[in-house]
Amino acid sequence: MQIVESPAFREEILKAMAAREFKERLGVHCTDLIYCLNKQAWRRLTGAMPTDQELLLYSLGWATQRWITGTFVPEKEYVVDGITVTPDSSTVDGVKPWELKTTYASSTHSIETMLHWLRQLMAQCKVTGATEAYLSRLELMGDWGWVYGTKEKKKTAQHPTLSAYLIIFTPEEIVVNWAWLLMRKARFEKILTTGQMLPKQLALAPGQEWECGYCPRKDSCDAE
Repeated sequence: MQIVESPAFREEILKAMAAREFKERLGVHCTDLIYCLNKQAWRRLTGAMPTDQELLLYSLGWATQRWITGTFVPEKEYVVDGITVTPDSSTVDGVKPWELKTTYASSTHSIETMLHWLRQLMAQCKVTGATEAYLSRLELMGDWGWVYGTKEKKKTAQHPTLSAYLIIFTPEEIVVNWAWLLMRKARFEKILTTGQMLPKQLALAPGQEWECGYCPRKDSCDAE
């Protein structure tokens, strides 16, 4: 038997995944506004494709979403005030949005700390006319107890795990969030028009400074 590593075949797999999942993005999407405006604009202006690592990470979300929902059919896109919002799925009655997340973060992390998820869910409520949304979180590593726990903990720790939540927003919360997105939209469109990146404190959403650690531009960021 002979086993030979095949970089060419690996490249074929990644190219096929990218061709299937990534299309030219037009308009302004909700996720453009929730995450760092500079990073999202840079990708749009340069046509930069995701790195191999990013593509593989995204694939975990795509695959698990399709498996959990049982469908490959994309959910309806909504365009309100020039912002495109696409819920991952919806409840059987089609009334409540359903956002699916797959994460390496611990299952012990509070949902309240995931501000970017909550902003996304409020946007989905805005465009669908709902005030409630479901969130499922597939935690690939569980609570990490099987890695970092005591000897006894490692024997019983489970991974992956699944958490599910019904999140109920007030109408005021949804209105305030949408106004924030509209403000971010104006900033984003200005970058696309001028090509001039924003100062970091304006490009990043409050509470999301962690984005810089994962940014492909972190070594050459001019948004100081």
